[in-house]
Amino acid sequence: MKFISEKGVIFCFIIALFLILMYIGTSTVVSDQVFSIEDAGKSFPIYDSVNYRIQNTIEKEDSGGRTCYISRPYGYVETSEDTQVNLSIRKTYIDRVSRDKAYIKGEIKNLDDKTIDVIIITFNLFNADGKQIGNAYASIDYLEPKGEWIFSTEPITRTDFKFERYGSIYTGIFN
Repeated sequence: MKFISEKGVIFCFIIALFLILMYIGTSTVVSDQVFSIEDAGKSFPIYDSVNYRIQNTIEKEDSGGRTCYISRPYGYVETSEDTQVNLSIRKTYIDRVSRDKAYIKGEIKNLDDKTIDVIIITFNLFNADGKQIGNAYASIDYLEPKGEWIFSTEPITRTDFKFERYGSIYTGIFN
């Protein structure tokens, strides 16, 4: 059995180091922080947690006063969509707890001087082939003026879940 000489080991180490430095030099490293224009009105910056960059800004859809019923221990509360809300999605990321359990977490800021009664954010879930496999939701009641909400979706238990994209946001006022 022939062993590699000391010079051969050093040469292999130098080549490996060179390849690592080449890879690091060509990859883009971006923080998971999302910077948004906070006076954008009805638009939301959308963050892609797979490619670690901001996607195109999506205009808030005009639903013409969509109604949603929120479950409470005493029954359901009716809400009507408030299209005048000004929010900023500050950051989103996937928190993988195990192979079959993950959460989508992030921060949303209320940029208005009024309380938002209810916010429901929806994320589309995708597998490695880019096919949608479901949705994940997070909601909050009564986000204070200028307040920040650190959200977390319910657990995602699909083993084929690979990445997410922002789906929609519902902001409502209780009737």
